[in-house]
Amino acid sequence: MIDKAEGLVLRTVAYGESNKIVTVFTRDFGKVGLMARGAKKPGSRFNAASQPFVQGVFVYPRARGLGQLKSADIITGFSHIRRDVLLMSYAMYLLELADRALDERVPHPALYDLFIEGLNAMDEGLDPDVVALIIELRLLRHLGIAPHLNGCTICGGTEPPFAFSLAHGGLLCRRHRHEDDQSVFLSESVAKMLYVFSVYDFSRLGTVTIKPETKRLLRQLMDAYMERYSGLRLRSKRVLDQMRDLGTD
Repeated sequence: MIDKAEGLVLRTVAYGESNKIVTVFTRDFGKVGLMARGAKKPGSRFNAASQPFVQGVFVYPRARGLGQLKSADIITGFSHIRRDVLLMSYAMYLLELADRALDERVPHPALYDLFIEGLNAMDEGLDPDVVALIIELRLLRHLGIAPHLNGCTICGGTEPPFAFSLAHGGLLCRRHRHEDDQSVFLSESVAKMLYVFSVYDFSRLGTVTIKPETKRLLRQLMDAYMERYSGLRLRSKRVLDQMRDLGTD
């Protein structure tokens, strides 16, 4: 049986002198591995389509192991991202996050759409930190380890102000903030922003502008939360952090 699938290239590995093994996150069939024969050759019909964060339509025979790529048509290569080293670092981080978090051959069309919409938004100028935060929060929800952001984790109260508690996995209200002396106070607007990022699609956000100090706070909270609850240790995240540091010098 031949499968034809829209997908996003997450990762490529050289195989032999001229071939690549390409990991593609497809919308309908989940994450699949494909052998792209001759893809390392400059004139190969698969050369351009087998690059990371290329979105395309891939045709291959269904197989238990590696499928063999028969044809590939590029939808977009996110050209603006490719011209910016920092944006490329964000994109590579998001691709590794998807690759490490998703199981083989398990369809996740909503997550696929989220990643494509996020890359498109970043390619069109949306703050890459906003894109990363939204995708991280939604992916954590998919994994069943998302922070509790729609009220106090202890009593369910929804009246601000709140503090963010790593130990309790989300927000604490004024009455229960004493339960964690390491919790971090959040203004009402920042707490609401976190919740919105966790539930809204990119199409509903419009233009988002965040103060640098708010971005730093959200980044620190999310990094600490990801480290504590996801168990993911990503090389691309270390590279991205280094790039961010260079950009703030």
